[in-house]
Amino acid sequence: MNMRNGLLVLSLIFFVAQSCTTYSVLPKNISNHSSIEGVYSNMSETDSERTYSYTRSLWSVIDHKREIKADSISVKVEIINSKELKFSFFRDDEIVGIKWLKGKFKEDECFYTRRVFYVIPILPILWGYGNFQKRIYRVDNELIIEMVGNHGGVAIIMAGGDKYDDILSFKQIDNE
Repeated sequence: MNMRNGLLVLSLIFFVAQSCTTYSVLPKNISNHSSIEGVYSNMSETDSERTYSYTRSLWSVIDHKREIKADSISVKVEIINSKELKFSFFRDDEIVGIKWLKGKFKEDECFYTRRVFYVIPILPILWGYGNFQKRIYRVDNELIIEMVGNHGGVAIIMAGGDKYDDILSFKQIDNE
């Protein structure tokens, strides 16, 4: 396979993977993006409605690389600027973690994190891709984080893939 055909295949993979990640329809009562700021519960309100074998905390959604005990934690969300949110995690008025998310607010009043996209090519026998992003907004007194992604791959003639759209809501404790 020459270089031109390889670039064509990679471009096709990139185009298909980028176009496959879609979000659910936004609710009609979405709040202005500036109202995202506030203090929220660390535990998801949607856990009781889903059949997870694990608990989803705001900490695990924002910073999945570091583990922290999730009990008795509140989360303060601040808008640093139009391209950055700050999440401060508190336990008994003591900061246990801070995480900044880069992305941007769009005209639909939602904050979109930077898209994470990767391709693992070993052409023509094997390749894989992943495409992940979060959308953050507020409805009523809840912070909603929607995580979407798709990933897949091909090995010789067998292909596989998966797509998901996971929505978690976190109850507001206090509005500062």
